[in-house]
Amino acid sequence: MSAITGIFYRDGRKVDPDQMKKMNDRLSHRGKDGSAIWCQGSVGLGHQMLWTTPESLHEKLPFHDEKAGLVITADARIDNRKELSQELSIEDKEDVSDSYFILKSYEKWGEKCPEYLLGDFAFAIWDENEEKLFCARDHMGVKPFYYYLDDEMFVFGTEIKALFCVLEIPKKLNEIKIADYLLYMFNDKEITFYEDIYRIPNAYYMTIHSNKTILNRYWELDINKEIKFNSNEEYAAKFKEIFFEAVKCRLRSYSQIGSLLSGGLDSSSIVCTASEINKGKENNIVTFSAVFDEVPQCDERQYINEVLSKTSVESHFIYADQFSPLCNYKEFFWHFDQPFYAPNLFMHWKLFEKAHEKGINVILDGFDGDTTILKNNNYIVDLAINMHFQTLYNELKVLSKYSNKNLITLFTERIIGPLVPEFIKENLLSKQNSLFSKWNRNNKYEFLNNEFLENFAIIERYHARYEDKLKKANNYKKYHNFRLNSGSFQFILELVDSVSAAFNIEPRYPFFDKRLLEFCLALPDNQKHHLNWDRIILRESMDNILPSNIRWRLKKSNLGPNFERGLLLFEKNRILNLINDNELVRNYADLNYLKETIEYINTNNFDHVSLINIWKILTLNLWLKETKIIFKNKKSNLL
Repeated sequence: MSAITGIFYRDGRKVDPDQMKKMNDRLSHRGKDGSAIWCQGSVGLGHQMLWTTPESLHEKLPFHDEKAGLVITADARIDNRKELSQELSIEDKEDVSDSYFILKSYEKWGEKCPEYLLGDFAFAIWDENEEKLFCARDHMGVKPFYYYLDDEMFVFGTEIKALFCVLEIPKKLNEIKIADYLLYMFNDKEITFYEDIYRIPNAYYMTIHSNKTILNRYWELDINKEIKFNSNEEYAAKFKEIFFEAVKCRLRSYSQIGSLLSGGLDSSSIVCTASEINKGKENNIVTFSAVFDEVPQCDERQYINEVLSKTSVESHFIYADQFSPLCNYKEFFWHFDQPFYAPNLFMHWKLFEKAHEKGINVILDGFDGDTTILKNNNYIVDLAINMHFQTLYNELKVLSKYSNKNLITLFTERIIGPLVPEFIKENLLSKQNSLFSKWNRNNKYEFLNNEFLENFAIIERYHARYEDKLKKANNYKKYHNFRLNSGSFQFILELVDSVSAAFNIEPRYPFFDKRLLEFCLALPDNQKHHLNWDRIILRESMDNILPSNIRWRLKKSNLGPNFERGLLLFEKNRILNLINDNELVRNYADLNYLKETIEYINTNNFDHVSLINIWKILTLNLWLKETKIIFKNKKSNLL
């Protein structure tokens, strides 16, 4: 985790080195191991260095290859160095940096070079020969890339705050992004909370000339690809091979590696696999876990301790029930430059803080194995649609045993309910005790200001960008593909990147390995879900690696109760004050809903959805207070 910055004056102006230095200084918290700039004519590139790999200890960025006429700045970890060394005739040794492999890949393959790269990266290359800037972001968007573009200039950085060092860049509020945020709709992977500040989406590259700009996708999952083996054992063995490699390549570090450990299937698989890979080596990984003394239904210590007993790794804990979900919110707003939705993000902050105290600068994270292998009930619906009745019966029979529900109830809940058209559900749901009450949800727009909804066509936008696409994901594999392409991943990765940057830590995600994603999407459905066991291929592949109680556990704890308790215990007065202190959000939130819901909360009479709605309004209100931003809406005050 380093930082990159850059300016390309498309109108031919010369870049001021002092301007580049200001941008670097603004991101100095991301790279304590060095700062450098390169300027020539209308182009300037900057870099803040954080050492994470052995090769990074020898890396100097920006790097100018005068012979090739190329200059690069990068925040990158390249995992296929061995393959690239053969393709590019470069020795794979410690004094050859990952960014050098990227540069030489561009020299050989040009704009196709990201197709040949494996790992996490965000980089920019100035091509002196063609007078163009080439930029790219990794397959899932682990590394951030923000930019501003107009006819006169292109300015980019790892964090938005660096861009505002250029005084010509306006700081205006993007109200469309506010709508997306309040509806938890992140499928627009380009916009930010600032007008004219954008992100390069994951798996895209961008080429900027003085008179034109090109944004292209270089990779996407192949939904038509299918993998077929002769036995379950062969599937599990291949998954294990790829998963082990996904973990192993993320263990490349010049210092000791840490890992988050929740006790769930995903993080436990990573820790046990890493421990297996490191067997016999001097330094094993160090784990960091959240535990809950005051909210026992959230506590996973039983499973965490099983992993610790099996691996004998060094472990550290935070007591997550001792903190408000809003603890350190001002620091986080500064680091992320935007509001945050994630109710449990504070736990990442405290876990990374603890890891920093222990000298860790690389952390493995199990996010989001649920989606990589697809934990979802759509499998049962798909069996019904495709008339696989024997398999459907077997699934429901096992589910009945574990849920203590009869087959008719399960058939109604899991099959009929999801297949009933929405307009029919709306009529049936008029009675509270309807057979279909399971699907009775609050109107998702009820907490939003009606004028805001109409002026920005928010309902139409939500349908076009989310619901219409979801409807097309009408079988298990299409839904899997839909989930893997969700913009929420990119947004959450950007959130966590900002938290980790506060503590000079680079997060790494084995379940987002490109090879693993491609393999899992291509699997037959029964390798993802079988006889009520979700992610069955992961469970099978972890035989003799993962403790049996974790390997075959059906459920994991819901952290919602800790969030609810923490918010009401530590922040109830702040919530109550929203009734009067809503000047900045009244154009977005329905004030009647706000007042009524807060009154319910004050009497402890609320549901989780309502509390989350208030949470989103509250965090938005706090962020608008903290930031100095120009409101586009004339009815709003200027800050």
